[in-house]
Amino acid sequence: MSNFLLDLSFGVKRPDGYVSDIWRAYTTRLGDFRLATRSITGVEEYSFNKSGMCRSAHSGAEETPEALRDRAGFKWRRAVTPPRGSGRAARVAWIAFPTDYLSRPSVEDDGEIFWIAAAPASGATYVEFAYAAEPEQGIRGVLDVVQDRTLVRCAALPNGETLVIFCYHADWENKDLRVPGNGVAADVLFSADDPLATGRPLRHRFGPMPKDEEAVLLLEMGGTAVTN
Repeated sequence: MSNFLLDLSFGVKRPDGYVSDIWRAYTTRLGDFRLATRSITGVEEYSFNKSGMCRSAHSGAEETPEALRDRAGFKWRRAVTPPRGSGRAARVAWIAFPTDYLSRPSVEDDGEIFWIAAAPASGATYVEFAYAAEPEQGIRGVLDVVQDRTLVRCAALPNGETLVIFCYHADWENKDLRVPGNGVAADVLFSADDPLATGRPLRHRFGPMPKDEEAVLLLEMGGTAVTN
């Protein structure tokens, strides 16, 4: 018997093969939810426990620019799940993947990754994670009415709640960013144009520390090291 109620590896992919990082979303048999990935600053994991307490964990990589070391170890309490019949859910995480900042793949696809189709150019793909008191059939009914969101996965939890993963496309305003290495490492340029034709091999997440009852809001972009 598997130790996980849900174990999903997923990413976002453009028609030309450019991709996001690979994320892993999984729930333990006790009902705790984990969301994890690897970036240029190490391994990042977000834990959403059945008690409602949440935390981030970060194993830093060497020579990481200081400006990128921004979310190492914090705790908060997620929003309470709305009651059954409300037609609502409590969002706990939200990730934006701007299409023009995806990266040339660095490893061969082994067929075990669930790929979400990227939004058109100058758009973004949004993946959200939420808790609902409705069973999967009720969640599908709500999404059929909303229609602008696609259900990725549902996982029924031991406490009667359901973890819901869904995605959608929306507009995005491209804004390039250069993060200084401060003499410790090269600067990192996040550019929609990729002027050096590197394929944006360095992927990173940006986002504020959530307060109690807030969701983790993340922006994932691909960049490249630059020295001038």
